[in-house]
Amino acid sequence: MATASAPSPASPSFPLRDTRTQLFVANLPYRVRWQDLKDLFRRAGTVLRADVSLGPDNRSRGYGTVLLATAEDAGRAVDMFSGYSWQGRVLEVRADRVRDFDAPFANEVLEEEPMYGAPSMGRNLFVGNLPFHVQWQDLKDLFRQAGTIVRADVALGPDGRSRGFGTVVFATEKDARRAVGMFPGA
Repeated sequence: MATASAPSPASPSFPLRDTRTQLFVANLPYRVRWQDLKDLFRRAGTVLRADVSLGPDNRSRGYGTVLLATAEDAGRAVDMFSGYSWQGRVLEVRADRVRDFDAPFANEVLEEEPMYGAPSMGRNLFVGNLPFHVQWQDLKDLFRQAGTIVRADVALGPDGRSRGFGTVVFATEKDARRAVGMFPGA
């Protein structure tokens, strides 16, 4: 006689809780690039992504974002780095207002926000079989030929290394279709 058991928290009937937390970092030294920011914040926990906002002249705007794996890592990072003096600048660190990580990780707003804040699937492209040295900026630069890119991401493993695939989010479905034509199999 079989007995029914309660599903375990790891079973598919319980959705996994997304604990990723993004921080906004202001007053960055202008020489700092994304890798420097990522390296600094690794002292607080697992950094999934770090971005430094660049202007049209490719110079830092003095602010960026850091995506940490857990809310605990993010809290530790705020405690460690808010008011922290780095290369002569005092950092300001706070939770970012943007919380939609599965759509673009971006701070940019899409024209329309369908249910749950995710962009329409016609704008997202999965890109597989990437060389492991390819980074998000390489992916964005390549696909920019097809149209306006909202976000490009390369999936990283727990060790911070590329998993060999990524996503590109286009501003319009038309641009995404153009990319599929230009890069078959994307």
